[in-house]
Amino acid sequence: MNDVRPLNIPVILGTSRKGRASVHAAKLLAQLLNRRAGVCSAVVDIASLPLPVDDAGEAIKQAAYSEAISAADGLVIVAPEYNHSFPGLLKHTLDSCLNEYIHKAVGLVGVSAGPFAGIRVVQSLLPVMRELGLVTIFWDINIGQVGKVFAEDGRLLDDAFVRRSDRFIRELIWMSKVLRYGREQVTIDEEASEIAKKVPCPNCGTLMTHHADKVVPAAATSENDVVIAAARACGGCGAQQATLAPAPVSELPSGA
Repeated sequence: MNDVRPLNIPVILGTSRKGRASVHAAKLLAQLLNRRAGVCSAVVDIASLPLPVDDAGEAIKQAAYSEAISAADGLVIVAPEYNHSFPGLLKHTLDSCLNEYIHKAVGLVGVSAGPFAGIRVVQSLLPVMRELGLVTIFWDINIGQVGKVFAEDGRLLDDAFVRRSDRFIRELIWMSKVLRYGREQVTIDEEASEIAKKVPCPNCGTLMTHHADKVVPAAATSENDVVIAAARACGGCGAQQATLAPAPVSELPSGA
């Protein structure tokens, strides 16, 4: 694949807690990704997102976050362990998007002040990643006793962290490339009995592929309405688009 566009892999910093040591891991991973040829990365800090708490899901979609995820080819999520799981604000943020995640790679980084190295963060996030439509790579990064890995000012105290990150980054880049090719070149309609009409990209005019369907009850206009988000991707500029349509009766969920 000779992709002209750089591979875009942002790092989501999944906590807003004051004095968070995981910020150092997020910044370093973004730096390591930016050192790779043809890759660009930046930290997306959920603490800076003005998300309301009087609603949830796509009803609180925040433009900057949605645009960052739409433009991403893959993601890294860095999250500390809070009471055997990941922070609630991270879940609140992740739920604000849906179609933007489908068929994109994600690598998980768990951070802990104790000896369990954030393993339970990764375990808790895995079913969430699957439901969002993200594809989890099989390498994780687990940072235990984070105070021995990073100083309070962010200096790296354990050089082994960079070496351990190498396989994680290489696998994430590989999976991000493969899935971007699939989103832009492979359509699920080729073997369907009724081939959907291809839609031109609103940005550059290139015909977009149809690569995923997902039931999105949150997008319904009434409590009896269920819709399906048909994800499309442009191979010319990388734009993505969701087209909403009534769901077939056979695909209606049994309950909320």
